[in-house]
Amino acid sequence: MHHEGMSKPLILLDQDGPLADFDAAIHEVLADLGHDPAMLVATEWDYTNDVTRHFGPEAAAALDLARLSPGFFRHLPVTPGAQEAVEHLLDAGCEVAVCTAPSLANPTCASDKLWWIERHFPALSERVIITIDKTWVHGDVLVDDKPVVTGALAPTWSHLRFASKGTEHLDDGREIDDWSQWRAVLDLVGVPQLAAVA
Repeated sequence: MHHEGMSKPLILLDQDGPLADFDAAIHEVLADLGHDPAMLVATEWDYTNDVTRHFGPEAAAALDLARLSPGFFRHLPVTPGAQEAVEHLLDAGCEVAVCTAPSLANPTCASDKLWWIERHFPALSERVIITIDKTWVHGDVLVDDKPVVTGALAPTWSHLRFASKGTEHLDDGREIDDWSQWRAVLDLVGVPQLAAVA
């Protein structure tokens, strides 16, 4: 529900998954190794164990090496429909910010993420929050591909899960399959006039 006293609802968007197509980058690494990414049956959000089961420990090690390499987060493709969805949310009267966690083991992750947002989502370039614990960030909705987002505090936001290969098996009604369902964000905010504008 929209917070009292705020003029506009604040929508927080995770970067890896909802905005940057992390799964596509992982599939590219697997394809470069000679594996068919379509054969991967992911049962976990961090599907390193699934990659090990399907393609062996060498493939899992190659994925880790790619994720930890400087520049990896700079070169992720944009998630299909994400740019249009951000425009729709802004046009509907929402405040939109990026709320992303850094990979502490990747030395350029944070700077690469900022560069990436500036390039692909310039309207959000000064609305980026990089944090290990997203529960410290206030907002109305957090769109994040992680199955459960926890931290030190009780969150002020409602979590709307963005589907990823590792969450396809979950079915709790709190997920959108892709950005064609962006209006679900407005439904969670619970402000009728915003839905009417959209």
